[in-house]
Amino acid sequence: MGPEIVRQLLRVSDRMRRCVVAISAVGCVFCTAPAEADPPSFNSKDLAILGQTLHFIDPPPGGTVRIAVVYNSAIAGSQEEAKGIVEEFPSDATVSGFSLKPFAVNLDQIETAAFNAVISTDGTGTAQLKQALNTHHAACVTNHLEQVAAGFCQIYMTSQPSVDIRLNQSASDAADVHFATAFRIMVRTL
Repeated sequence: MGPEIVRQLLRVSDRMRRCVVAISAVGCVFCTAPAEADPPSFNSKDLAILGQTLHFIDPPPGGTVRIAVVYNSAIAGSQEEAKGIVEEFPSDATVSGFSLKPFAVNLDQIETAAFNAVISTDGTGTAQLKQALNTHHAACVTNHLEQVAAGFCQIYMTSQPSVDIRLNQSASDAADVHFATAFRIMVRTL
């Protein structure tokens, strides 16, 4: 093995160790059992897992990560869900060395927004969202499994009742968002 390959393996190993420590700190265990129902919104555990997930993007984003919490004004409750998610973030949200800056944005405005990652709420799993993700090469996380199964968003995540993370590899590839092997080993791929 060449020295560059060894350095890459050490970086992946270090990322995996930090993720396991952080996930253990919030009392979570990865599982592959299907979720019983979509939770109403992201909670603090989901946000901690989101930060760890962003750390596994290869290469990981640096510094401040702008997170677009996308809502669909045509769907009842979608905007309220987005508002609740944004409010769940502490004002100085920092996870894995990233400063997380959430903001709510209407699905109709997502293409022109500046963001590094997306949290998708009810009713936003559409071709319009997928196009914006592909254009911005951004990761998308949601707790609406149907959006990930359909390929509109890349990662389904919930911590209720236990941690369940699923990756749509095709959607990830389409957005040119790549995750470290350690992450892909720990999650269920759709």
